[in-house]
Amino acid sequence: MLNRIFILAITVSLLTGCNSSEKLLQKGQYDRAIDKAVEKLRKKPNDDQELYVLKEAYTKANSFDMDQIEFLEKEGREENYVKIFLLYERLDNRQDRIKTLPSSLMSEFTIIDYDEQLIESKSQAAEISYEKGLQYLELGGRENARRAYYEFERVKSIYSDYREVNQMLREAEYLGTNQVLFVIENNSEVVLPARFESELMKIGLSDLNNNWIKYSVYEDEDQKYDYFIVLNINDINVTPERIEKEKITEEKEVQDGTKYVLDERGNVKKDSLGNDIREPNYITVSAEISKVRQVKEAIVGGTLDYIDLRTDQLVKTENIGVTALFEHMSASYTGDERALSKESKDMVNSEMAPFPNNELMLLDAANLLKEHAKEIMYRNRRLLSSAY
Repeated sequence: MLNRIFILAITVSLLTGCNSSEKLLQKGQYDRAIDKAVEKLRKKPNDDQELYVLKEAYTKANSFDMDQIEFLEKEGREENYVKIFLLYERLDNRQDRIKTLPSSLMSEFTIIDYDEQLIESKSQAAEISYEKGLQYLELGGRENARRAYYEFERVKSIYSDYREVNQMLREAEYLGTNQVLFVIENNSEVVLPARFESELMKIGLSDLNNNWIKYSVYEDEDQKYDYFIVLNINDINVTPERIEKEKITEEKEVQDGTKYVLDERGNVKKDSLGNDIREPNYITVSAEISKVRQVKEAIVGGTLDYIDLRTDQLVKTENIGVTALFEHMSASYTGDERALSKESKDMVNSEMAPFPNNELMLLDAANLLKEHAKEIMYRNRRLLSSAY
């Protein structure tokens, strides 16, 4: 037992040591070392070792970032201003963590005002990303529109109301999005009820939308579509109404009153008070059950075809099929009711039901079909995200 406790203590010590601020410093993970050291110094301000680690990590992290800024400024490339802003922001955030230390430790650190550098680099970063976004939009095409979107998104993260950034984001998103139209075609040579197609059109594809794919179920003549998803129905069958009958026998052992307990001589046994002893009397009862199963099915099948309208090519097809089932059970019996199982009692208490007409069966199938189609579309959503 002592050995196990000793081993556990060693394990905990090693795991703790691996994540200590000193170990993080040695690994060059300066910001993690700073977080760890600051956390410990808040609780124990007199910990000289943690203070040493914090000063080392803080100095090295700042030195590394300042060297990066100096290099990027010397390089003089416009796009570097975004990186420069992010570096100044990191310097300022790191300094904010130092400010959370107890006041007795603040004299150990020099606090620098980065406001001027932040304001300048922030303004330049926003301006450069905004102009790059406009340039991408001018180049045209889905991929460039998406690049523009990410540039405008960066601008918005810097200044939420910068120029017309919200309008530019909407435009870039629209131009970068593939438009997909869901279409239903009946090639089964069976006339479908009008409500069948209207039920399918309630498929509700908006939850499949993302930044770069938008699904529609109703065609907009002013919209240029990139893909059709065609639900091609080529098999419709409503089976005849069927009534299947079956007879079964059920038996059960039940208590039927009580009986005297007899000894080996055939005399009634007595208890300690001289009273006759009785016990439950069990008998086997049976009942004959006439089951009636009513069945009707509506079967709809076909394919889900993906057509790229930019190339006029069928890029994928998947089989799709559903069966809407009407099933109703009822029964009658002769014999002893006590023999009936719960299932049989439920059937006995149920009368035969009227069969649904063909239209109702097909509407049930339409509901199943749209859910199945949606599952397939969700599975294949990456197929529609290309940006060429």
